[in-house]
Amino acid sequence: MFVIFGVLYYLSETLESEFALKGVLKGLVLAIPLAALCLSSFLAGKWIGKNKTRMKWLGFTGLALLTVSLGVIGLFDNIYVVVGLFTLGSAGIGATLPCLDALITEGVDKKQRGTITALFSSMRFIGVSLGPPVVSLLIGSHHFLLFGVLAASGAVGGLLTLFAVKPDKETNLLQEASRNRMKHLMM
Repeated sequence: MFVIFGVLYYLSETLESEFALKGVLKGLVLAIPLAALCLSSFLAGKWIGKNKTRMKWLGFTGLALLTVSLGVIGLFDNIYVVVGLFTLGSAGIGATLPCLDALITEGVDKKQRGTITALFSSMRFIGVSLGPPVVSLLIGSHHFLLFGVLAASGAVGGLLTLFAVKPDKETNLLQEASRNRMKHLMM
């Protein structure tokens, strides 16, 4: 959320100050990456089901896609490249969000689930509230530094997903076997 709201702030400022886009037209441009986020989030949620291994790897892939797209954005100052690559990165965030939500809610004992979910929601809110101020401080610096910082935060999230998420392989194998049996019964 830190990255998405930070880059949306950057886009909003850039579209208004450099391209004189305001109002609904600016909102339509900002809606492009958000539409990619929503669509990929919906599709990822449908695809992952309860398969924790799939959640881990899709979450990691989404954050890797975000990191690479932000790193490449740092090399180009063209608004079309920024919007296009950020749309790709937003799809990565969208794919990651349902995976992390499911891993956190399903991976915690029911007695602690409310507390952990509240902490997770609080951290998301902190990301939303810190993204624009951090980007506003970095917006006057070099373009590469701004997007390098954002890419680094995506990389940290990706590495944490890669190394900290350890799905139970036995559970996933049982779920796959059950799903395959259901497919055969329906045919």
